[in-house]
Amino acid sequence: MTTGATEAGLRVVTAREFLDEVTSVTRERDATEFLYLMAQGDGVIGVQWEQPGVDHLRRYRVRDPDGPACSHCALLAAVLELAPVLPLDVLRTMRTRPQYETVLRTGRLPHLAFARPTRQPGGSWLGDCHAVPGDPHTDADCATHAVPAPSGDLLDLRLGTLPRAVRELYPHDGAATADLQQRLRIARDWRADAQAVASGIREAEATWAFLRNSCVLGVPVPGATGLVLTLPPDGPSDNRPLAELHAAAVRALPTGGPLAYAERACLVPEPGAGAQRMPSYAGALDLTRAAPVRTLRLPAPRRPLSTTGRGVLLLYEARHAMGRHHAGAPERDSAYWESEAALNVFEFTLLERVAGRHYQDAVAAYLQALRREGDLLARPHKVLDRRRRKALSMAFGGLDDEELHLWASVAYRNAILVLLGDLQAFAAHLRRQAG
Repeated sequence: MTTGATEAGLRVVTAREFLDEVTSVTRERDATEFLYLMAQGDGVIGVQWEQPGVDHLRRYRVRDPDGPACSHCALLAAVLELAPVLPLDVLRTMRTRPQYETVLRTGRLPHLAFARPTRQPGGSWLGDCHAVPGDPHTDADCATHAVPAPSGDLLDLRLGTLPRAVRELYPHDGAATADLQQRLRIARDWRADAQAVASGIREAEATWAFLRNSCVLGVPVPGATGLVLTLPPDGPSDNRPLAELHAAAVRALPTGGPLAYAERACLVPEPGAGAQRMPSYAGALDLTRAAPVRTLRLPAPRRPLSTTGRGVLLLYEARHAMGRHHAGAPERDSAYWESEAALNVFEFTLLERVAGRHYQDAVAAYLQALRREGDLLARPHKVLDRRRRKALSMAFGGLDDEELHLWASVAYRNAILVLLGDLQAFAAHLRRQAG
């Protein structure tokens, strides 16, 4: 088949022709408000430029002289070519590949979506990746993007033979096995709550897949904040002592430049978390893999949160972890706050689905109060009357006062977004509130 021919309405092109055409059309259609780069199955790539009142869709199949080419590589290359054209800032460009490949590992079609910012002509475009049902794989996939081999459950660990460094954390092997069994139970319980919330919610599918396919068990090193030992089921047994692992990990850290996180993150259950009830995201150094690692800390207090609340919070923190690819505090520029705003919207979406009209009623009550006051509320805790508080509590299966206050405060933030009517304005609000 010759380059440029049509195949059932498709443009069949080389990778270079695909990149040149996408960038040239994007420049020509300078009124575009939304641009979609979509894996559509069977190696087809859909590119859609949306302008006010007009949608323009082109479909491609990429071939190289020796046969079909990997459509996923072509899509990701298109992002790099389009970055200076849109423009797309460095942070969003860097975030595209891991988001795309995370969706790909779920066995769904990744759809990249880019939106022109409002109120800021010439500002950096927004970007996200959605998971769409369908088979994204073909025989033309490269080794990186081919169907991943089944890995099993990353929390399906055999505790009979433990690495030496892990055994050194405990007085004897029996204590190690008992503690790790408890930590596994905590991790599985939290993850099950996240799965229950994510079920059927398209926006949460990729986040749940990250928890299921990319998070191993992590054990903190007592007395050493920020050090963990991970226990991946496919990892070889390492008989080096803890001190030797620590020294090797420190030597392995490069000097200068950003430190990339390991691809896998880890769940760190904390049986002795005391009064702490909320999961949290933090960076750490994984001594097992000698690399920085993202951790999701999972407390197990005597007074736990509701199962629905736990699921929402873990998905929120997992989404946060998915967006972090380098160790260290990110620069808190406009792109950072827009990312935080998008993370808030993700949480709002989850709550609208799992708490339904009772959550929406709470948002409406706060919105009415904001419009009446004409400013941020001096006493937001006074807005919800007893009926609305009870309804919101029942939407979660019953809440104590502390957790009820938590979800009411989220509804208040949601109402502020609705009032502002714009994601960038909401990002600016979050920035001001952070001081």
